[in-house]
Amino acid sequence: MILRRPTLLLATALLTGLLATASAAPLTLRHAAGTTTLPAPATRVVALGPHALDLLLSLGIQPVGYGEAAQLNLRQYGSPIRQIRYLGSRVTGAPTYVGDRFKPNLEVIASLRPDLIVGEHFAQDAYPALNAIAPTLLFRGTHSGDWQKTLPVLARAVNRPERAAQVIRQRAAAADRARQTLPAWLRGRRALIVWNAGGATRDLYTVLGPTDWTGGYFQNLGLTLDLPGRQDPGLGEGYLKLSSEGLSATRADAIFVIASAKNTAAQARRDWQANPFAQRLPASRAGHVYFLDMQLFGRLRGPIAEDLMTRELTRTLR
Repeated sequence: MILRRPTLLLATALLTGLLATASAAPLTLRHAAGTTTLPAPATRVVALGPHALDLLLSLGIQPVGYGEAAQLNLRQYGSPIRQIRYLGSRVTGAPTYVGDRFKPNLEVIASLRPDLIVGEHFAQDAYPALNAIAPTLLFRGTHSGDWQKTLPVLARAVNRPERAAQVIRQRAAAADRARQTLPAWLRGRRALIVWNAGGATRDLYTVLGPTDWTGGYFQNLGLTLDLPGRQDPGLGEGYLKLSSEGLSATRADAIFVIASAKNTAAQARRDWQANPFAQRLPASRAGHVYFLDMQLFGRLRGPIAEDLMTRELTRTLR
């Protein structure tokens, strides 16, 4: 089944009653790791990862600590972090860097005296230790539509349900407008969305489907996602791995290559241009292959990311 992000009408329906559920203490909230009780709405929050940071900033919460994606390989544990890609200009404080979002530095987190830690299910192994420091919420955010389900829960934890309702309404309306920003030639056409890690795997591409968060974003723009070689029609996430030769199965009018792991968009472009199989594709011959950064198009995965992605995509497609 193909899932789309909520339209403005659907988002309004999903939010029925949200404004009436003001946070009261204590709060018991369900999340990906179970249930967590907060004695009172949180004010000192640690964000484990760019997705958690996106959600918090969209609610107007400035974190006291931040854990980055491991792939960026930052090392300044315990110091203020000033290298937050794409979201840095929206961070008005000086959050302390707590390390890898998967396995953060517990001593640094404890020193911040947080009353809430927010992360993703990737940190499941560290959950007991994190929860011993402060109430911890871990969310799943990798599928299309996930943040719209998560944001109201997080909003209760920080006592901002009205803000969550406003953000969801605004983003639903913006998604409707974003479809009109596509060039006329691309509207309703077929697109192939792939990750590429570069390096030794530069000739290997991971195809994204409509229920993957990134794939869902492109489908919500009105594109039809191409899943070449798919065997299981229910495999909505995609995640099929194709060799360079396997790319020949695509019928896509446009291809979006997202530089993942430690790859960069510039290097992904160079590798593509040096790949004889890639150069034979109709999208390549038409000049309709585009190269994007995974940090923006795969790791933030929240309402702010959607806005930034639409801006970047509009600029790239000019």
